Amino acid sequence: MINFPDLFNQVIMVLFLTLIYQLFFNESELQRRKLSSKLYILLLLMLFLTLTFPIEIKGDIHYDFRLIPIIISFIYIGVLPGLLISAVLVFYRVYLGGAAIYSNLFDIIVISLIAILLVFLTKRYKLYTLRSKAFVVSFVFWVSSINKIVYLYINLHLEQLPLMIFYFTGAWISLLLVVYIIDYVDQHLQIQLELQQADKLNVISQLSASVAHEIRNPMTTVQGFLQLMISDPQLQQNYKDYIDISLKELNDAQSIINDYLSLAKPHTEGFSNINLSTEVKNVVSLINSYTNIKNIRIESSIQDSLYMNGNKVELKQILVNIMKNGIEAMEENGLLTIRLYSKLEEIFIEITDTGSGMTKEQVQKMGTPFYSTKEKGTGVGLTISYQLIHAMKGKVEIDSECGVGTKFTIRFPNNRRL
Repeated sequence: MINFPDLFNQVIMVLFLTLIYQLFFNESELQRRKLSSKLYILLLLMLFLTLTFPIEIKGDIHYDFRLIPIIISFIYIGVLPGLLISAVLVFYRVYLGGAAIYSNLFDIIVISLIAILLVFLTKRYKLYTLRSKAFVVSFVFWVSSINKIVYLYINLHLEQLPLMIFYFTGAWISLLLVVYIIDYVDQHLQIQLELQQADKLNVISQLSASVAHEIRNPMTTVQGFLQLMISDPQLQQNYKDYIDISLKELNDAQSIINDYLSLAKPHTEGFSNINLSTEVKNVVSLINSYTNIKNIRIESSIQDSLYMNGNKVELKQILVNIMKNGIEAMEENGLLTIRLYSKLEEIFIEITDTGSGMTKEQVQKMGTPFYSTKEKGTGVGLTISYQLIHAMKGKVEIDSECGVGTKFTIRFPNNRRL
């Protein structure tokens, strides 16, 4: 007979703690991936509660929703926190005792299985759609639930299997609800962040355009007089050298002003169905000459016949900006890797360098106005690149590790050619 009160308690404990976290303790992805995060503490509490108040089935046969906090720990916090919470599970089951303590052997097996599966999934999990995430956690859940079936078989309790499958289904639905709640709130917060960023960028863009125009006028006058002076045949050579340096600095300043003016330009015109494969190959060929100067190798893997809706000139600007940043972050004998491939309904461009890498705090700030990791950089180039990517309905992900390198992943909708 189904034990509805205990089942209801398990569902409430899982969903209530999830909602409490999202309503009162929501954290950024960076904060969440720490052992001291509020989510990790609540998942530990969830584990203790589900183990302490299990669903009583018959005699020493119990079932609980322990898999939910374990799976969520691996996916949303990290592999190490997932392994730690799994160790807590084993030790707490030993502490609780009872005849079912022998099932801990199966717990260890299932934890190892989860760890192996999720180590390969966690890095790409955040790139998945909600449907793909639901499929991933469902697959992990049902594979992991096999251990309970094995335990029932060994102990000759197969008559309880239909009832156990009912409880499995309840736990599975609860897990999907937890994933949906976390994903929904994360998306909502991301939209709010993007709107705030857009408002901030709009103000900065207008201000930059206004200031840039005011600065450009006197600079043009100064540049004109310097060009007249340098053409004077009676001017001494050392003065000509000084003027030449001044003109070069003025050109550099003009280039920076043009970048600021680009912030105020709309980027929604001139979109067409373009062959992304061809465009990426062209940029790789172009950037090759730049890498040869610094003795840096380029390796590329480009899938043919991939199309997207965008602007060729702006796409080239995006790729050149990101590739140049990667090259400038590397010493001699570095390696720049470019991959282009399609997966499901999206196209992925991966640009990986073997440079100095960045901290998580630096990664979080990338693309924000006027932030740069370069000593003489303004950050405008990358800000413009982010604007252009979003205008083409694309997304950017950055994975970086200090001393190892950085990987930019750009995702665009796949616009298959008919």
